[in-house]
Amino acid sequence: MILRQALLVAGIIAISLVFAVDPAECGVRMGRESALDSIVQVTVHTRFGTTRCCSGFLYSTNGYVVTPYHVVSDAVSIDVFHATHGVFAVDRVRRIDPRADIALLALAQSASAWKSCARLGDSRILSVGDELHVLHHAAFSDEVQTDTVISNLGYPRQLEEGYFASQYANELLLLVVQGNFDVGSTGGILCNSNYEVVGLILAAGQTTADGTVAYALASSYLAPFLNSTYDVSWDNLRTEHDSDADYFDRFFGPAPQVVDLSSSMAEGYLAWFAPCRHSEYADYEFTNEINDKIDKNWFYSENLVVDGRPIREWSASRIYVWPAYLNPWDVTDSMDVYVHFDADSIFSKRIYREREMEERIMTRHILAMPLSKGTHAVQYENRGANYRSTGTRRLRLNIKSSEVSMLDITGLSLVTMQLLPSSPVGVGEQEGVRYELERRPLGEKEINACIRHVRYPILPPS
Repeated sequence: MILRQALLVAGIIAISLVFAVDPAECGVRMGRESALDSIVQVTVHTRFGTTRCCSGFLYSTNGYVVTPYHVVSDAVSIDVFHATHGVFAVDRVRRIDPRADIALLALAQSASAWKSCARLGDSRILSVGDELHVLHHAAFSDEVQTDTVISNLGYPRQLEEGYFASQYANELLLLVVQGNFDVGSTGGILCNSNYEVVGLILAAGQTTADGTVAYALASSYLAPFLNSTYDVSWDNLRTEHDSDADYFDRFFGPAPQVVDLSSSMAEGYLAWFAPCRHSEYADYEFTNEINDKIDKNWFYSENLVVDGRPIREWSASRIYVWPAYLNPWDVTDSMDVYVHFDADSIFSKRIYREREMEERIMTRHILAMPLSKGTHAVQYENRGANYRSTGTRRLRLNIKSSEVSMLDITGLSLVTMQLLPSSPVGVGEQEGVRYELERRPLGEKEINACIRHVRYPILPPS
């Protein structure tokens, strides 16, 4: 009896300890989770033929992304990438303000992807010396988060004489910080101790031994801008300039471009499937067929940890996105063609009368991370259609130069779904969608060649 009471008391004490969590600490942890979930890489393809990979943050779970206006100026297409949620196309521009250097973008079909987003904090209470967290996808850094201190704050022409200061309305409050910033940091966020957004990184100043000076727009201006939105035409992104050098480059320097195809691949690559989202075509039945295929065959690697760091805490500049439309046959999407990858499934699917048959797995994007030659620790969990899961897997992979190691992906192919013209329907027959599937195997040679097309420099120019 005494022993039973002692065990009961011990259990009560243990439960009390579990639930005795500091609310403030819990709030900080949840704030950091939301901030990490919201920081994205914004990839812009311009009318000049250049590509810009910068940063932005998710402001609403409805799929609204904030980034500087100069990042998306002269854009012909914009994609947003998050290592956990995958790749999304921007289908609308919600609002722009060139004098404040802000743009608000709307993602296509994104409402179900994010469960949380960053919150705005009060920048009016900040002062010189305050410590801030920085979340950004720097072009030449491995980590998403760094820390910094406010070295100054004020209005554009008070802080620096130069091109960027002349571009901004002088009533905008800017925060000045210093650290490991580069062009990829543009659109990154400064957060207070609770991981609330208090600044949006816009431009760079001088570089010294202590790092690069960066200027960020205070959140006191962001709030009214984001609360009043309306769609604007993509034509409004067009400027009077003739190249990136005339405008974009003058804020934070030129954006790195894709590495030359002939350059060596000294590193190896770890590759995995990104989440696959629904698509939308003009033909309603064709759209249903595509999305039904996605629902039955989607597959991606979740909770990936590489060398002890969760994948979303790696800078997105260290993760290359290989879209299905980039392939050796130059097959691309069109009004009646849907292109995707598929591979042999590691799952099995019960089809009919206790018989199990292998199913295919599919995605629209393959993600690849360059890793140095040698052994790397990898932890992940594969998820597939019908809520299937492999559970947590832990591997030690031997990465070899110029080779691509794929996580549980074999028999990779490129598949096209071609919508066929409608045929006459007989009496009593029901019209159905007709399409043709064509599968093209992707061997080691083709995979390596395609990865070469999406590589960006790892080190800054000397």
